Amino acid sequence: MAENQTPNQDVLTDIESHAPASLHPIIEAAFKYSKQLIIAVCIIIGFAAIYAVYTGYNNSVISSAQAELGAILVDNPGPERTAKLETLLTSVPGSMKPAVVLELAQANMTDGAYDKAVTYWEMLANESSDMNFIARMGKGKSLLLDGKAADAMAEFKALADGASEAYTIPINRQLALAAEAAGDNAQALAAYKVLAEKNTNDKPFVDYKISQLESK
Repeated sequence: MAENQTPNQDVLTDIESHAPASLHPIIEAAFKYSKQLIIAVCIIIGFAAIYAVYTGYNNSVISSAQAELGAILVDNPGPERTAKLETLLTSVPGSMKPAVVLELAQANMTDGAYDKAVTYWEMLANESSDMNFIARMGKGKSLLLDGKAADAMAEFKALADGASEAYTIPINRQLALAAEAAGDNAQALAAYKVLAEKNTNDKPFVDYKISQLESK
């Protein structure tokens, strides 16, 4: 009977001869399922290899998109830059979209296309929670420059109500400008009074605006 044993059986018999009888069922089970274990390991290794290839490809795509964005910003001024950024936006990986959208918002403001800038600022606010506050400030500024002072005032007022100390001065400065442009002197006065309580470089101007608005 021993002559018909396979090499695996010989190994199993040898191991069992040196192990307590209580461990024989465990050893036999390990040998019985060794093939399945090897297959499972091979599958895991296969998945790992696929993931490594995907990660390398994804990193390559991101690096290529970053290089293309840099080239656009350096080599293309004005509307030509905007057009190329719009084309790039359709093909960049998701992780790169906020950077491209930010550049598009700024480029459209530079070009005087404030309505399109508003669209991209809104897109950025939705794409990146980290950039939400800055994007809304950009939107408010674009609305103000586009002659939509009331809408700009509403945006800045909403931001001012929840702004951290670091943003109190820039937000209330923009709120004051938008409120004046919208004809809301009470809101403008309130914003300038907030600025008067802070350490601003233009305190004489702020005090002048407060005096001017209080006399109306």
